[in-house]
Amino acid sequence: RNFLDCVKSREMPIVSLEDGHLSTNMAHLATISLKVQQTLKWDAEREIITNCDEANRLLSYEYREPWKL
Repeated sequence: RNFLDCVKSREMPIVSLEDGHLSTNMAHLATISLKVQQTLKWDAEREIITNCDEANRLLSYEYREPWKL
């Protein structure tokens, strides 16, 4: 809720965006690990999975037109 309030007010959130990103990595990796049924090796510096190409593809997704990242 704090993040959405800050989007409207343009104030800084309680947690920085970087800390929020880092704190959710493990949950996303756990979900991906369950989906591919494999233990994953995570390179935190490069933010890639080093031992499973299928899992690496699940780290992002294709955006609908006209959106892109």
